[in-house]
Order: sequence, then structure tokens, then C-alpha cells
Amino acid sequence: MQLGFYLKKMLGMMLMPIPLTLLLLVAGLITWQRVPKLSRGLIIVAGILLALTSWQPASDELIRPFEEDYPQFNLDQPVAAVVVLGGCHSTDKQMPPAAQLCSSSLFRLIEGLRILQANPQAKLLVSGYASSDIRPHAEVMLEVALSMGVAEDRVLVYPTPRDTQEEAVVMCSELYGKSFALVTENSHLPRAMRFFEEQQLTPIAAPALKMSANKSDWRINAHAALKSERAAYEFWGSLWQRFK
Repeated sequence: MQLGFYLKKMLGMMLMPIPLTLLLLVAGLITWQRVPKLSRGLIIVAGILLALTSWQPASDELIRPFEEDYPQFNLDQPVAAVVVLGGCHSTDKQMPPAAQLCSSSLFRLIEGLRILQANPQAKLLVSGYASSDIRPHAEVMLEVALSMGVAEDRVLVYPTPRDTQEEAVVMCSELYGKSFALVTENSHLPRAMRFFEEQQLTPIAAPALKMSANKSDWRINAHAALKSERAAYEFWGSLWQRFK
């Protein structure tokens, strides 16, 4: 089980645009002497791949299809729980709690707290394992929520799930038969909704972060590469979800 999880993560990492570009370049250099035509082709493809995935118009088109399914959460819709899916963090006691979250996790939590404020009786569910950090992601989310004034008895912490499928499984007993907001990035919501629906749950989508721009500029930069990476992550993740 552990081996399969880490093999999946490793394969997923290698299929991201930048690692894939590097693999093509290395393959091109290795075959330079023996198969020069193939070598040149691989290097050209690597250059085109890097350029397109780092170009704003192309990256916006790649990520946009994953972000168009769900509108902003309607605060007039009452819920019994708010689920903020786990993301990433880096523990640093020299920094305030919120600064230890990566930007996507911070956006998720802020949207979750906005919905929680509109539903005074609702519970907040946070999750996420430690990965290579010294403490679980869920504990960092709890610390930030408490620092923002949320009462501790309103928060349920799930420090063991390693991915969205495991989050849906461990939260199932708490959420069954309840209306709840499911908070994550726009691009991640289609997959996340399916995982929770597979557990016979009825989540209400609550998108927290849209990466695609309504009007792209023409720059080539790291922000565009990040959008392409996210699009690739959701593409391969959706393919794996359907395969399973």
C-alpha cells in the first residue's frame, strides 16, 4: 500500500511539464551520437513543450477546462459542515501560522472560514498528513483557524489522509446524511466531488481559487508554468481516478 502510493506520486511528478521537458532533453543528449535525427527531434519537442507550458495564453487554455464546472459558493445555502481539503505547508516557528501554509491552502482555508462564519452551527473539518514535515497539515490548518477566532470545539481534525480519496473515506461517517461545503481549488473540485460522491455523500462545491485568467497577457513566466503544472496534475489525476 505504501509502495503503491509513493510510486503513484513519483510517476505523477515525472509527468509534470518541467520534469518531462528535462527527461526529453536528457534522452536527446544520450541519443545525440547514435541517433542524431531522433536526438534533434527530442530536443526540439522539449523546447516547444517548455515554451508553450510557460506561455500565459497556452497555460490558461490548459487549466481552464478544469475550472469551469462550479460557481462561487452561495452563502444563502445553509450547511452543517465545511470541509477544507488538505494541501501543503512548511513548519517554521519563526513565522505566523498562516505564513506556514502554501498559497493554495491559505485560499482554501479563507474560503472555508467565510462559509463557516455564515453558518454558526456548522463544524469545520480540516485534514492532511505530515508528508516530510514535522507535523500534519491538519494541525497547521487548525492552528490558523484558531488564530482567526474559530472555537476549538467547532473544528474536527483528520491528520492521517494522504490524498483526496482517503479524506473522503475517513470523513464519511461524520458527513453522511449532512449538507456540507467542499472547499478546494476550482481545478481540483471535479475530482474531489467524485471521490466524496462515491462514499454516498452529497457535497456542495465551494471553489476557493481560480488560476486561469479571463484575458491572458503574452508573457512567458513561472506563473504560467505553475498553471500548466496544475492542469497536468488534474489531467493525470482524473485519468487515474477513471482507471481505478
